Amino acid sequence: MAYSDAKPSEAANLLAPSETENKKKKVVVLGTGWAATSFLKNLKDPSYEVQVISPRNYFAFTPLLPSVTVGTVEARSIVEPIRKLVRKVNRAPCLMNQSPHP
Repeated sequence: MAYSDAKPSEAANLLAPSETENKKKKVVVLGTGWAATSFLKNLKDPSYEVQVISPRNYFAFTPLLPSVTVGTVEARSIVEPIRKLVRKVNRAPCLMNQSPHP
C-alpha cells in the first residue's frame, strides 16, 4: 500500500478552497481476496474514496469449494459480491512481475 499527502500550504495553492474541504483521501485495493475483503468490511470511515481493481467483482470463500464440487453446497452460497462493500469495482487483470528463479 502506498500513501502520499501534500503539505497543507501546497494543497491550498493547488486547489481552490472549496475543493480542499471536499477532497477525500484515496485508497486503492488490488484484488478481491481474503485481505481485501476483510479490509473493505472494516473500513467504515466515509472520508476515504475507495477504488477496487480486480479481474473479479466477487469474493469466493475457497475453503468450501470441495463442498461445491460434490454438491453439498451451492456455488452461489460461497460467493459474495464486492459491490455490497464498494460502489464500483474496476475490472482489470492484475499481473505480478516476478524475477525468474535461477
